[in-house]
Amino acid sequence: MQKKLIALAVAGLFAVPALAQTNVTISGKFQAGYDHYSVKDCQVASDCRSESRFSDQSSRVIFNIVEDLGGGLKAWGQLDSRFYTDIGGSNAAGTNQWAGGNTAMGLMHASWGKFTLGRWDVHYDEISNAIAGNRAGSLQTNLASGLMSQVATTAGGATTAQTVGFASRTTNLIMWDSPNWNGFTARLGYSSNPAGNEGTGVTTALNSGNAGGGYAWSGALRYRNGPWAAGYSHYSSKSENRQELAATGAKIAVTNDLTGDRVWLGYTFAMGLKLGFAYDRSSNDNAAIAALTTTNQRRSAWFVPVSYTFGPHAVYASYARAGDTSNSVGDTGASAWSIGYDYAFSKRTSMGIFYTALDNKSAGNYNFYGMGNTGGTLVTAGGAGVSGVGADARQWYMGMNHAF
Repeated sequence: MQKKLIALAVAGLFAVPALAQTNVTISGKFQAGYDHYSVKDCQVASDCRSESRFSDQSSRVIFNIVEDLGGGLKAWGQLDSRFYTDIGGSNAAGTNQWAGGNTAMGLMHASWGKFTLGRWDVHYDEISNAIAGNRAGSLQTNLASGLMSQVATTAGGATTAQTVGFASRTTNLIMWDSPNWNGFTARLGYSSNPAGNEGTGVTTALNSGNAGGGYAWSGALRYRNGPWAAGYSHYSSKSENRQELAATGAKIAVTNDLTGDRVWLGYTFAMGLKLGFAYDRSSNDNAAIAALTTTNQRRSAWFVPVSYTFGPHAVYASYARAGDTSNSVGDTGASAWSIGYDYAFSKRTSMGIFYTALDNKSAGNYNFYGMGNTGGTLVTAGGAGVSGVGADARQWYMGMNHAF
Protein backbone atom coordinates (compact mmCIF):
# COMPACT_ATOMS: atom_id res chain seq x y z
CA MET A 1 0.00 0.00 0.00
CA GLN A 2 2.80 2.38 0.92
CA LYS A 3 4.59 1.66 -2.36
CA LYS A 4 1.38 2.44 -4.29
CA LEU A 5 0.98 5.77 -2.48
CA ILE A 6 4.60 6.70 -3.20
CA ALA A 7 4.13 5.79 -6.87
CA LEU A 8 0.98 7.90 -7.11
CA ALA A 9 2.71 10.84 -5.42
CA VAL A 10 5.66 10.65 -7.82
CA ALA A 11 3.33 10.39 -10.81
CA GLY A 12 1.41 13.41 -9.53
CA LEU A 13 4.57 15.48 -9.34
CA PHE A 14 5.18 14.90 -13.05
CA ALA A 15 1.55 15.10 -14.17
CA VAL A 16 0.63 18.48 -12.68
CA PRO A 17 3.35 20.53 -14.45
CA ALA A 18 2.62 18.67 -17.70
CA LEU A 19 -0.95 20.02 -17.74
CA ALA A 20 0.28 23.61 -17.78
CA GLN A 21 3.32 23.07 -19.95
CA THR A 22 3.70 24.84 -23.29
CA ASN A 23 4.60 22.53 -26.18
CA VAL A 24 7.66 23.68 -28.13
CA THR A 25 8.74 22.16 -31.44
CA ILE A 26 11.87 22.99 -33.45
CA SER A 27 12.02 22.65 -37.24
CA GLY A 28 13.72 24.30 -40.19
CA LYS A 29 16.04 23.63 -43.09
CA PHE A 30 19.57 23.97 -44.41
CA GLN A 31 19.39 25.04 -48.07
CA ALA A 32 22.35 26.26 -50.07
CA GLY A 33 24.37 25.52 -53.18
CA TYR A 34 26.91 26.56 -55.77
CA ASP A 35 25.73 28.94 -58.49
CA HIS A 36 27.13 30.75 -61.50
CA TYR A 37 25.30 34.04 -62.11
CA SER A 38 25.76 36.31 -65.12
CA VAL A 39 24.29 39.49 -66.61
CA LYS A 40 24.26 40.08 -70.36
CA ASP A 41 22.94 42.56 -72.96
CA CYS A 42 23.41 45.60 -70.72
CA GLN A 43 21.94 48.66 -72.45
CA VAL A 44 22.99 51.29 -69.93
CA ALA A 45 26.36 52.42 -68.63
CA SER A 46 26.90 49.44 -66.34
CA ASP A 47 29.08 46.43 -66.86
CA CYS A 48 27.85 43.00 -67.85
CA ARG A 49 29.61 40.62 -65.52
CA SER A 50 29.49 37.12 -64.08
CA GLU A 51 30.61 35.34 -60.96
CA SER A 52 30.57 31.92 -59.34
CA ARG A 53 29.81 31.59 -55.65
CA PHE A 54 28.40 29.51 -52.84
CA SER A 55 25.05 31.02 -51.83
CA ASP A 56 22.59 30.35 -49.05
CA GLN A 57 18.94 29.96 -50.05
CA SER A 58 16.99 31.04 -46.99
CA SER A 59 18.16 28.51 -44.41
CA ARG A 60 16.24 28.77 -41.13
CA VAL A 61 15.44 27.49 -37.65
CA ILE A 62 11.78 27.72 -36.57
CA PHE A 63 10.49 27.57 -33.00
CA ASN A 64 6.76 26.84 -32.66
CA ILE A 65 5.02 27.23 -29.31
CA VAL A 66 1.47 26.05 -28.52
CA GLU A 67 -0.43 26.05 -25.22
CA ASP A 68 -3.84 24.42 -24.80
CA LEU A 69 -6.10 26.90 -22.98
CA GLY A 70 -9.07 24.55 -22.81
CA GLY A 71 -12.36 24.41 -24.71
CA GLY A 72 -10.50 24.04 -28.01
CA LEU A 73 -8.74 27.40 -27.65
CA LYS A 74 -4.95 27.50 -28.00
CA ALA A 75 -2.31 30.19 -27.69
CA TRP A 76 0.51 29.99 -30.22
CA GLY A 77 3.73 31.70 -31.20
CA GLN A 78 6.39 31.26 -33.87
CA LEU A 79 9.94 32.57 -34.15
CA ASP A 80 11.49 32.06 -37.58
CA SER A 81 15.23 32.69 -37.43
CA ARG A 82 17.12 32.98 -40.74
CA PHE A 83 20.82 32.21 -40.93
CA TYR A 84 23.37 32.22 -43.74
CA THR A 85 25.56 29.21 -44.41
CA ASP A 86 27.71 31.25 -46.80
CA ILE A 87 28.52 34.45 -44.86
CA GLY A 88 27.46 33.68 -41.30
CA GLY A 89 24.75 35.10 -39.07
CA SER A 90 23.92 38.33 -40.95
CA ASN A 91 22.93 39.07 -44.52
CA ALA A 92 25.01 40.99 -47.04
CA ALA A 93 23.85 44.29 -45.54
CA GLY A 94 24.84 43.21 -42.05
CA THR A 95 21.23 42.89 -40.85
CA ASN A 96 20.59 40.44 -38.05
CA GLN A 97 18.04 37.83 -39.09
CA TRP A 98 17.19 36.34 -35.68
CA ALA A 99 13.47 36.94 -36.34
CA GLY A 100 13.81 37.54 -40.07
CA GLY A 101 11.19 35.00 -41.17
CA ASN A 102 7.53 34.49 -40.32
CA THR A 103 7.41 35.55 -36.68
CA ALA A 104 4.14 36.16 -34.84
CA MET A 105 1.82 35.16 -32.01
CA GLY A 106 -1.91 34.76 -31.51
CA LEU A 107 -4.85 32.49 -30.74
CA MET A 108 -6.40 29.62 -32.70
CA HIS A 109 -9.45 27.40 -32.50
CA ALA A 110 -10.64 24.50 -34.65
CA SER A 111 -14.03 26.17 -35.13
CA TRP A 112 -13.09 29.76 -36.04
CA GLY A 113 -9.51 29.50 -37.30
CA LYS A 114 -6.26 31.28 -36.49
CA PHE A 115 -5.63 34.87 -35.41
CA THR A 116 -2.14 36.30 -36.05
CA LEU A 117 -0.28 39.36 -34.77
CA GLY A 118 3.21 39.91 -36.17
CA ARG A 119 5.15 39.64 -39.41
CA TRP A 120 4.17 37.15 -42.12
CA ASP A 121 4.30 36.28 -45.84
CA VAL A 122 1.12 37.34 -47.66
CA HIS A 123 0.04 37.44 -51.32
CA TYR A 124 3.34 37.27 -53.21
CA ASP A 125 4.00 33.57 -52.43
CA GLU A 126 0.44 32.26 -52.90
CA ILE A 127 1.09 30.90 -56.41
CA SER A 128 4.34 29.13 -55.56
CA ASN A 129 2.78 27.59 -52.45
CA ALA A 130 -0.19 26.27 -54.44
CA ILE A 131 0.99 25.09 -57.88
CA ALA A 132 4.77 25.56 -58.20
CA GLY A 133 8.00 25.04 -56.28
CA ASN A 134 10.73 22.42 -56.13
CA ARG A 135 12.70 20.56 -53.47
CA ALA A 136 16.30 21.69 -53.94
CA GLY A 137 16.32 24.73 -56.25
CA SER A 138 17.54 28.25 -55.59
CA LEU A 139 15.25 31.17 -54.76
CA GLN A 140 15.83 32.42 -58.28
CA THR A 141 14.01 29.42 -59.79
CA ASN A 142 10.83 30.77 -58.13
CA LEU A 143 9.38 32.75 -61.03
CA ALA A 144 5.98 33.07 -59.32
CA SER A 145 7.49 35.24 -56.57
CA GLY A 146 9.94 36.95 -58.93
CA LEU A 147 8.82 38.23 -62.33
CA MET A 148 5.14 37.43 -61.63
CA SER A 149 5.12 39.67 -58.55
CA GLN A 150 6.99 42.68 -59.99
CA VAL A 151 5.86 45.78 -61.89
CA ALA A 152 8.61 47.34 -64.02
CA THR A 153 8.48 51.15 -64.05
CA THR A 154 10.39 53.58 -66.25
CA ALA A 155 8.28 56.75 -66.05
CA GLY A 156 7.10 58.95 -63.20
CA GLY A 157 9.50 57.50 -60.67
CA ALA A 158 12.35 55.09 -60.04
CA THR A 159 13.49 52.84 -62.88
CA THR A 160 13.07 49.65 -60.95
CA ALA A 161 10.83 46.64 -60.59
CA GLN A 162 8.57 47.18 -57.59
CA THR A 163 7.29 44.00 -55.95
CA VAL A 164 3.65 43.74 -54.86
CA GLY A 165 3.69 42.26 -51.38
CA PHE A 166 7.38 43.21 -50.89
CA ALA A 167 8.57 39.65 -51.77
CA SER A 168 9.03 39.26 -48.05
CA ARG A 169 7.12 39.43 -44.79
CA THR A 170 4.51 42.16 -44.30
CA THR A 171 5.17 43.80 -40.93
CA ASN A 172 2.73 45.11 -38.30
CA LEU A 173 0.19 42.56 -39.52
CA ILE A 174 -3.18 41.59 -38.05
CA MET A 175 -4.43 38.48 -39.86
CA TRP A 176 -7.15 35.85 -39.74
CA ASP A 177 -6.89 32.40 -41.35
CA SER A 178 -10.06 30.34 -41.61
CA PRO A 179 -10.40 26.66 -40.78
CA ASN A 180 -10.60 24.23 -43.69
CA TRP A 181 -14.16 24.11 -45.09
CA ASN A 182 -14.25 21.02 -47.36
CA GLY A 183 -11.07 22.12 -49.14
CA PHE A 184 -11.70 25.88 -49.00
CA THR A 185 -9.56 28.20 -46.86
CA ALA A 186 -9.62 31.99 -46.57
CA ARG A 187 -7.27 34.68 -45.31
CA LEU A 188 -7.78 38.34 -44.45
CA GLY A 189 -5.01 40.65 -43.25
CA TYR A 190 -4.38 44.32 -42.45
CA SER A 191 -1.13 46.16 -41.75
CA SER A 192 -0.84 49.73 -40.49
CA ASN A 193 2.73 49.92 -41.80
CA PRO A 194 3.56 47.07 -44.22
CA ALA A 195 7.23 47.90 -44.79
CA GLY A 196 8.58 49.32 -41.56
CA ASN A 197 8.40 49.76 -37.80
CA GLU A 198 5.58 51.58 -36.08
CA GLY A 199 6.50 54.75 -34.24
CA THR A 200 9.51 55.70 -36.37
CA GLY A 201 9.91 58.79 -38.50
CA VAL A 202 6.98 60.69 -37.02
CA THR A 203 7.37 64.35 -38.00
CA THR A 204 5.35 67.45 -38.89
CA ALA A 205 7.87 68.99 -41.29
CA LEU A 206 6.63 69.90 -44.77
CA ASN A 207 7.56 67.44 -47.55
CA SER A 208 8.51 64.80 -44.98
CA GLY A 209 5.60 62.41 -45.41
CA ASN A 210 3.27 60.92 -42.83
CA ALA A 211 4.69 58.05 -40.83
CA GLY A 212 1.16 56.97 -39.87
CA GLY A 213 -0.36 57.31 -43.34
CA GLY A 214 0.49 53.98 -44.91
CA TYR A 215 -1.41 50.71 -44.75
CA ALA A 216 -1.99 47.45 -46.61
CA TRP A 217 -4.89 45.03 -47.09
CA SER A 218 -4.52 41.45 -48.21
CA GLY A 219 -7.00 38.63 -48.76
CA ALA A 220 -7.06 35.19 -50.33
CA LEU A 221 -9.55 32.43 -51.06
CA ARG A 222 -8.06 29.03 -51.87
CA TYR A 223 -9.31 25.57 -52.81
CA ARG A 224 -7.25 22.42 -52.42
CA ASN A 225 -8.91 19.03 -52.57
CA GLY A 226 -7.47 15.85 -54.03
CA PRO A 227 -5.61 16.64 -57.28
CA TRP A 228 -7.08 20.16 -57.64
CA ALA A 229 -5.65 23.46 -56.43
CA ALA A 230 -7.15 26.87 -57.23
CA GLY A 231 -7.37 30.30 -55.70
CA TYR A 232 -7.53 34.09 -55.81
CA SER A 233 -5.42 36.62 -53.91
CA HIS A 234 -5.58 40.40 -53.59
CA TYR A 235 -3.10 42.89 -52.14
CA SER A 236 -3.21 46.69 -51.92
CA SER A 237 -0.88 49.03 -50.05
CA LYS A 238 -0.55 52.79 -49.63
CA SER A 239 2.83 54.41 -49.16
CA GLU A 240 3.65 56.24 -45.94
CA ASN A 241 5.55 58.81 -48.01
CA ARG A 242 2.48 60.91 -48.71
CA GLN A 243 3.72 64.49 -48.99
CA GLU A 244 2.50 67.96 -49.84
CA LEU A 245 4.22 70.50 -52.06
CA ALA A 246 5.94 73.30 -50.14
CA ALA A 247 4.84 75.93 -52.66
CA THR A 248 1.19 75.06 -53.12
CA GLY A 249 0.31 72.64 -50.34
CA ALA A 250 -1.04 70.21 -52.98
CA LYS A 251 -1.24 66.61 -51.75
CA ILE A 252 0.68 64.05 -53.75
CA ALA A 253 1.31 60.32 -53.47
CA VAL A 254 5.04 59.96 -53.79
CA THR A 255 5.90 56.38 -54.60
CA ASN A 256 4.69 52.83 -54.72
CA ASP A 257 0.99 52.60 -53.96
CA LEU A 258 0.72 48.97 -55.03
CA THR A 259 -2.24 46.80 -56.04
CA GLY A 260 -2.19 43.18 -57.16
CA ASP A 261 -4.77 40.54 -58.13
CA ARG A 262 -3.90 36.97 -59.07
CA VAL A 263 -5.67 33.71 -59.83
CA TRP A 264 -4.29 30.20 -60.24
CA LEU A 265 -5.34 26.66 -61.14
CA GLY A 266 -3.41 23.42 -60.81
CA TYR A 267 -3.97 19.69 -61.27
CA THR A 268 -1.81 16.73 -60.22
CA PHE A 269 -2.24 13.47 -62.14
CA ALA A 270 -1.96 10.13 -60.37
CA MET A 271 1.25 9.19 -62.21
CA GLY A 272 3.07 12.27 -60.81
CA LEU A 273 2.56 14.89 -63.54
CA LYS A 274 1.59 18.32 -62.18
CA LEU A 275 0.32 21.17 -64.37
CA GLY A 276 -0.53 24.73 -63.42
CA PHE A 277 -1.51 28.13 -64.75
CA ALA A 278 -1.58 31.55 -63.07
CA TYR A 279 -2.51 35.07 -64.13
CA ASP A 280 -1.56 38.30 -62.35
CA ARG A 281 -2.61 41.91 -62.92
CA SER A 282 -0.80 44.46 -60.79
CA SER A 283 -0.33 48.21 -60.70
CA ASN A 284 1.97 50.80 -59.16
CA ASP A 285 0.92 54.43 -58.57
CA ASN A 286 4.35 55.98 -58.77
CA ALA A 287 5.34 59.68 -58.79
CA ALA A 288 8.50 61.64 -58.20
CA ILE A 289 8.59 63.85 -55.09
CA ALA A 290 8.11 67.04 -57.09
CA ALA A 291 5.34 65.65 -59.33
CA LEU A 292 1.80 67.00 -59.17
CA THR A 293 0.04 63.75 -60.05
CA THR A 294 0.76 60.07 -59.83
CA THR A 295 1.45 57.82 -62.77
CA ASN A 296 -0.71 54.72 -62.59
CA GLN A 297 1.28 51.90 -64.16
CA ARG A 298 -0.35 48.54 -64.83
CA ARG A 299 0.90 45.30 -66.27
CA SER A 300 -0.42 41.76 -66.77
CA ALA A 301 1.62 38.57 -66.44
CA TRP A 302 1.05 34.83 -66.74
CA PHE A 303 2.88 31.75 -65.54
CA VAL A 304 2.92 28.04 -66.44
CA PRO A 305 4.69 25.53 -64.15
CA VAL A 306 5.08 21.83 -65.04
CA SER A 307 6.67 19.07 -62.96
CA TYR A 308 6.88 15.31 -63.04
CA THR A 309 7.80 13.18 -60.03
CA PHE A 310 8.68 9.49 -60.37
CA GLY A 311 10.09 7.67 -57.40
CA PRO A 312 12.83 9.79 -55.83
CA HIS A 313 13.31 11.74 -59.09
CA ALA A 314 11.60 14.99 -60.11
CA VAL A 315 11.95 17.22 -63.18
CA TYR A 316 10.68 20.79 -63.41
CA ALA A 317 9.97 23.37 -66.11
CA SER A 318 8.32 26.78 -65.80
CA TYR A 319 7.75 29.83 -67.96
CA ALA A 320 6.53 33.33 -67.07
CA ARG A 321 5.88 36.42 -69.17
CA ALA A 322 5.06 40.01 -68.18
CA GLY A 323 3.52 42.41 -70.67
CA ASP A 324 4.46 46.05 -71.16
CA THR A 325 3.66 48.42 -68.31
CA SER A 326 1.13 51.13 -69.13
CA ASN A 327 2.20 54.80 -68.86
CA SER A 328 5.83 53.78 -69.26
CA VAL A 329 8.43 54.57 -71.88
CA GLY A 330 9.51 51.84 -74.33
CA ASP A 331 9.11 48.07 -74.21
CA THR A 332 8.99 47.26 -70.49
CA GLY A 333 7.97 43.59 -70.64
CA ALA A 334 10.07 40.52 -69.83
CA SER A 335 10.03 36.74 -69.89
CA ALA A 336 11.70 34.10 -67.72
CA TRP A 337 12.04 30.34 -67.75
CA SER A 338 13.58 27.64 -65.59
CA ILE A 339 14.31 23.93 -65.92
CA GLY A 340 15.70 21.58 -63.31
CA TYR A 341 16.04 18.16 -61.78
CA ASP A 342 16.37 16.99 -58.18
CA TYR A 343 16.72 13.69 -56.38
CA ALA A 344 15.29 12.89 -52.95
CA PHE A 345 17.65 10.78 -50.84
CA SER A 346 14.93 10.73 -48.18
CA LYS A 347 11.81 12.68 -47.20
CA ARG A 348 14.06 15.34 -45.70
CA THR A 349 17.14 15.50 -47.94
CA SER A 350 17.33 16.29 -51.66
CA MET A 351 19.84 17.57 -54.17
CA GLY A 352 19.42 19.02 -57.66
CA ILE A 353 20.65 21.11 -60.59
CA PHE A 354 18.74 24.01 -62.20
CA TYR A 355 19.10 26.59 -64.97
CA THR A 356 17.12 29.84 -64.90
CA ALA A 357 17.03 32.67 -67.45
CA LEU A 358 15.45 36.13 -67.39
CA ASP A 359 15.11 38.23 -70.57
CA ASN A 360 14.11 41.88 -70.34
CA LYS A 361 12.88 43.85 -73.31
CA SER A 362 14.77 47.02 -74.19
CA ALA A 363 13.14 49.04 -71.37
CA GLY A 364 12.35 46.19 -69.00
CA ASN A 365 13.88 46.08 -65.55
CA TYR A 366 12.73 42.80 -63.98
CA ASN A 367 14.90 40.83 -61.56
CA PHE A 368 15.26 37.33 -60.27
CA TYR A 369 13.51 36.75 -56.95
CA GLY A 370 15.75 37.20 -53.91
CA MET A 371 18.98 37.89 -55.77
CA GLY A 372 20.08 40.58 -53.35
CA ASN A 373 19.47 38.55 -50.18
CA THR A 374 21.39 35.31 -50.62
CA GLY A 375 24.88 36.39 -49.60
CA GLY A 376 27.93 36.63 -51.81
CA THR A 377 28.73 39.75 -53.84
CA LEU A 378 26.72 41.62 -56.42
CA VAL A 379 27.68 41.15 -60.03
CA THR A 380 26.54 44.52 -61.37
CA ALA A 381 27.24 48.01 -60.14
CA GLY A 382 24.30 49.93 -58.75
CA GLY A 383 21.94 47.30 -57.43
CA ALA A 384 21.03 43.74 -56.62
CA GLY A 385 20.40 41.34 -59.46
CA VAL A 386 19.90 42.90 -62.86
CA SER A 387 21.25 46.46 -62.90
CA GLY A 388 19.81 48.79 -65.52
CA VAL A 389 16.99 48.48 -68.01
CA GLY A 390 17.23 45.95 -70.80
CA ALA A 391 19.74 43.67 -69.08
CA ASP A 392 19.26 39.89 -68.96
CA ALA A 393 20.26 37.40 -66.28
CA ARG A 394 21.29 33.74 -66.19
CA GLN A 395 21.92 31.31 -63.34
CA TRP A 396 23.28 27.77 -63.12
CA TYR A 397 22.63 26.34 -59.69
CA MET A 398 23.49 23.04 -58.02
CA GLY A 399 22.21 22.80 -54.47
CA MET A 400 21.07 20.74 -51.52
CA ASN A 401 18.15 20.98 -49.12
CA HIS A 402 17.90 19.24 -45.74
CA ALA A 403 14.74 19.78 -43.70
CA PHE A 404 14.50 18.87 -40.03
